[in-house]
Amino acid sequence: MAALLECRNLSKHFGALAALSHVQLGVEAGRLHSIIGPNGAGKTTLFNCITGEQEPTEGEVRFEERVISGLPPHRLPALGIARSFQ
Repeated sequence: MAALLECRNLSKHFGALAALSHVQLGVEAGRLHSIIGPNGAGKTTLFNCITGEQEPTEGEVRFEERVISGLPPHRLPALGIARSFQ
């Protein structure tokens, strides 16, 4: 089964700091997934790249096999991507 959401070779740099480095992620429909790690591990940066708040330095985010990285955040809810905060 193809992943519903994919990150392919996703990287995000802030100057010399690599917040994400070549992340490979596949999220299948109907499955429960978690992103865990210590403070500073890049979890928020990953979600910001997925939801369009930040543009990846390299790589891409795909949703339903369509590249969504680089799209503005306001376009993503119509495609089925939304974010809520704690």
